[in-house]
Amino acid sequence: MKTYLPQIERRILVRPNQTYGILNYDLDNAYPQRMLELVAGSPTAKDCWNKRTKFIAGNGLEQKELGKQVMNSKGLTIAKLLKALATDKALFTGFGIHVNYNASFRITSVSYVKFEDIRMGDSDNPETADKYALYSDWGRKTWKNIMRSKITFLDRYDPDAEVISEQVRAAGGWENYKGQLFYFNPEVDDYPLIEADSVWEDFETEAGIKIFNNREVTTGFLPSTMLFMQSRREEAENTRPDADEYAGINIPTQLEKDLGAFQGAKSAQKIIVIEYEDENSKPEFKAYPIQNNDKLFETTERSVEARIIKGFSVPKELINAEKSSGLSNGSEKKQAILEFNDNTASDRLDLSETLAEIFSRFYRDINPDSNWNIIPVTAIAADDTPGIKAGNSINELLQSTIPQKSKIAALVYAYGFKQAEAEAMCP
Repeated sequence: MKTYLPQIERRILVRPNQTYGILNYDLDNAYPQRMLELVAGSPTAKDCWNKRTKFIAGNGLEQKELGKQVMNSKGLTIAKLLKALATDKALFTGFGIHVNYNASFRITSVSYVKFEDIRMGDSDNPETADKYALYSDWGRKTWKNIMRSKITFLDRYDPDAEVISEQVRAAGGWENYKGQLFYFNPEVDDYPLIEADSVWEDFETEAGIKIFNNREVTTGFLPSTMLFMQSRREEAENTRPDADEYAGINIPTQLEKDLGAFQGAKSAQKIIVIEYEDENSKPEFKAYPIQNNDKLFETTERSVEARIIKGFSVPKELINAEKSSGLSNGSEKKQAILEFNDNTASDRLDLSETLAEIFSRFYRDINPDSNWNIIPVTAIAADDTPGIKAGNSINELLQSTIPQKSKIAALVYAYGFKQAEAEAMCP
């Protein structure tokens, strides 16, 4: 007996683009831009993205003063760089860093590059292979066409002195050298999907529900209506001068303008005009019944929200804390924070290892201890102001020079941690 499996389409297609010497990020080369728009229109997806960002960035680096170090001439600090990288890692699962070198092959500047602006060079094109193309408008929001002259190509990150020398020579000297791009990509020679790609259709559904609700409110919940009226002759007020050439196309009459204004700015289409040929017919309004979608929308909204939260792998207690039960003592939320810290531990490790790699080659030693560990979000810290203040106080306590036993006692008696948890936080 044969078993037939449903055909599942690939989520993105990567094709060479000979015009720009790149590999397209899906057929329209705008997959990241489309996903950003969908997330922006979905409150739940935006909240999940923010939560993942918060947990990946954690409470900053263990080396507290390190975050204030400035990395380039534009004043970018390591703390801001960490937050920007965590933001891209949380949604796109990847990120980009631009570095430049001096003649001693030491990194002199580090800059953040938006992940959605990066495209891989075509490996079959000798001019763009092993390079990355940077452009700020792949989605063509600002300009109708992509301007080839504004695409910047950067070499792939490779700190080897011989490789850099060859790249500088090919660029025509240090004054023309543009540096390299460190491109973190969980895929191998392919583009990554966003964190919750499996449910991006639900982003669109939630945005549609939001628009529907807004339309109902802005039209005053006007019931759908049919207007029956006698057939009108073409009137002077709406006949176009070129009516002979374009028959049947007229400008709106005053009646049509008034009806449009009555229906609201969002084109709710609550009134349909139906004309009668019979001159004796009198105009009348007649409401026509429509299905009551309240319950249907409520059920759909809940299921869509649940799938989006699951797609981002965020514990529901961190998104819908007010809907969860038994949170009077914060135990469920505390457990959710611990769980999500474990879930995002590998992401924090990726950022720590990347920062360690990049800044080990910096022209000055900014981290003698080579400690690039990121502090996880403290379980006691909530989204409210008191929780944030408590989290900051705990971090200061952990980094203080008081004896270990005093730290543990403070965590247990002042902040409510269990003995084992407090001891684990104070190795």
